[in-house]
Amino acid sequence: MLNADTLLTALSTHARAMATQRTERQRRRALDPADFAALRDLNLHLAAVPVDYGGYYENFARSIRPLCEAYRILASGDSSVALSASMHPAVLSFWRDSPAPDTGAAAWEAQKRAAFSTVIAGHWWGTVMSEPGSGGDVAKTRATARWDGARWRISGEKHFGSGSGATSFMVTVAVPEGEADPVQFYLDTRGVPWDGSSGMTLTAPWDGHGMTSTNSHSFRFSDFPATRFAWPGSYRSVTERAGGAGAVLYTAAIVGVVDTAMRTTRDYWAQRGGPGALRAYEKMEWVNAHKETWLLHQAWEGALTALETQTQPRHAAALAKATIADLADSILNRLSRMSGGGAYSRGSPLGFWLEDVRAAGFLRPPWALAAEGLFTMSWGKDALGFG
Repeated sequence: MLNADTLLTALSTHARAMATQRTERQRRRALDPADFAALRDLNLHLAAVPVDYGGYYENFARSIRPLCEAYRILASGDSSVALSASMHPAVLSFWRDSPAPDTGAAAWEAQKRAAFSTVIAGHWWGTVMSEPGSGGDVAKTRATARWDGARWRISGEKHFGSGSGATSFMVTVAVPEGEADPVQFYLDTRGVPWDGSSGMTLTAPWDGHGMTSTNSHSFRFSDFPATRFAWPGSYRSVTERAGGAGAVLYTAAIVGVVDTAMRTTRDYWAQRGGPGALRAYEKMEWVNAHKETWLLHQAWEGALTALETQTQPRHAAALAKATIADLADSILNRLSRMSGGGAYSRGSPLGFWLEDVRAAGFLRPPWALAAEGLFTMSWGKDALGFG
């Protein structure tokens, strides 16, 4: 079994090499498949697979922290690669972190083994669940699935397919014919053309606004072959049992960007004369950014601890994501303002990072849906965590 420290050390070296190409990477508008191949060579894809299935994920208590740290480190080199690659362990958490269902355990176990075997073979997983007009709520999906006598086939519009072209399998949701609630499916997109001939049509390439090269494309599916999740019941039943790993893994990339932006800004001012070169306003913004980064790290640590101990993990993960989204936006704004007009240009990484961290509030789930979920959870028993 690969040692977590070995993986993180290798990723740190790789991220530093990526950072030397930062200017060129931030101007990209598409993923480079070579980046995913490099991460596979480092065995990052196996960190999402349980030990019993050939990977080296042990359990929440021992593995969730180093898994999140891997994507935090990766974001210091390339935030787009980190975000799109983080969908892989997030999606696999459905199988990895869910206990056996009360009924259909054998079918679930067989599907779990099949999914993990594709990762052992070197494949990456992603997601294409969101739909235009849904507000990020997959319960409002208009996608449908029909049984053709041999397999399921999905039809509908989807967007935010992060990692498109680099992933081999994509998880989505649709309402099966004759049923009322949406369920999860996964799509095998290996070698599939996007011209509609296969039932998968690229309708809008990612426009590169924040997380510029994640390939978060939009697609139309027409009778596209799909495999239904073996978990009985709606998508909510397996999502709720899987815990909050998905939200925390996504947030790891945001934390990594903030850390890198803070270091970069400090180094920038050190080269211009150090603390004595800052004017009063710049000092104020730096102090406030420093305080907010401290708070961000407390939220991050709280979420990881909740997952490790399994104490209200979904609530803690959702709180951390929303809190970190607010703080990261504020921190990058402050760093940009104190760095002057040069930050408001494509020649500075700060402008890119500002849009990158703002993605945390608009995606998976967006602000309004996230607030609804937090409001509901805040009224639960002991939800406030005190008295």
